[in-house]
Amino acid sequence: MKKAVLFVTLALGLSALSSALAADPAFPKAEAGKKVTLEVWSWVPGLDKTVASFTKAYPDINVKIVNLGGGPNTYTKLQTALKAGSGAPDVAQIEYGFLPSFADTGGLVDLAKYGAGDYKKYFVPWTWGQVSPEGKAVYAIPQDTGPFAMVYRQDVLSKYGVAVPKTWAQYASAASVVNQKSAGKAKLGNFYATFAPWFMALAWADSGQFFKRDGDGWVQTLNNPSAKKVLNYWNDMIKKGDVSTIGAFSADYWNATGAGTVASNFEAAWGPGGYAGSMKDKSAGLWRAAALPQWTAGSSIKSGNWGGSSNIVTTQSKNPKEATLFALWLNLSGTAITENWNNGGLFPASAAGLNLPALDDKTKNPSKFFGGQNISAVYAQASKGVNVNFQWAPWFPFANDNYNKQIDLMLKGKLTPDQALDAWQAETLANAKKEGYTVR
Repeated sequence: MKKAVLFVTLALGLSALSSALAADPAFPKAEAGKKVTLEVWSWVPGLDKTVASFTKAYPDINVKIVNLGGGPNTYTKLQTALKAGSGAPDVAQIEYGFLPSFADTGGLVDLAKYGAGDYKKYFVPWTWGQVSPEGKAVYAIPQDTGPFAMVYRQDVLSKYGVAVPKTWAQYASAASVVNQKSAGKAKLGNFYATFAPWFMALAWADSGQFFKRDGDGWVQTLNNPSAKKVLNYWNDMIKKGDVSTIGAFSADYWNATGAGTVASNFEAAWGPGGYAGSMKDKSAGLWRAAALPQWTAGSSIKSGNWGGSSNIVTTQSKNPKEATLFALWLNLSGTAITENWNNGGLFPASAAGLNLPALDDKTKNPSKFFGGQNISAVYAQASKGVNVNFQWAPWFPFANDNYNKQIDLMLKGKLTPDQALDAWQAETLANAKKEGYTVR
């Protein structure tokens, strides 16, 4: 069996936050007079503004931000660089679900060597489990989390006379109304066809399980009942033309949401910051956030999680000590957490960060973009409804790419939703076994 260097179990609970620490911790000391330049790969909006604050605190450390686009673009280039032994940055952003595969490459620095383990107490416990599952090696520093909620254009819903859906049945009905009343020019929602974690978060909210540890091996069920329920639901709306399938984070998507031709979507807690940063003043103040629709009317709020990121230091870094300092400061400094929330909408992974007044500040983005709504309260509620018994496997990157293949075939009418999920299961399972994992 190939050793799974890192696997993660999500334990999304806020009860541990009662011990949150209010002040910044004492960060590692930078070497006086040593001029350093760090290259950081990240897609966080407005990170350059946060870095400016870091440079003021550490004038001898210059930080160069490189934005290669969303996760997949960054991951492809990073994997190539790590395997080649050159071309990797000092620091890179990696979502929790993809961290196991990067740890398997051996290209990540064990940050415990530079004192990172001493900072465990400052983070929400489940996030530290993502980056240091065995309690010894520390593969990354937690950055943010991504509980799921609904974002929507209040003006568009009002225009077409539909209420904010509280159930999935209501959502499908509202989608039909918007499509018919707009003569097909507007859609209530949009299906992200190239982001498996987005789809998985919706199934996760229905208690769907995709990977599970079983002794020394794994059980994979990409075609689980919840996944089939969710995909059939969306495919039905797609075939009717009631929702669109515009590429996530694309210019076309931002143009559609800004114009109101896509009136809602389901986003992680970091999503609203992306809306504010990408659309600027276009449709500013018109958006709102609400709990995820539920399958059963009147049930307690259940949600899933999409993403949530960490910051790794690569073994190719010539300045791993300073890179570790930057990763710690970026995710534990009150200044950094505040700016990352205001500029990028990052929902903090640190205990103290979740208690910062900035998250409740309605006069600044992303809450300002959302009409002054306290959206952090919506996402805090969502996080309480996330099933804690969820695991990722180290071969998830293949599963993520294969999902795109199967969904494309489904959208082209070559596969039914059930067939697409069965193919996803079969091809991913075969690849995992080929890679040496014990999995059934």
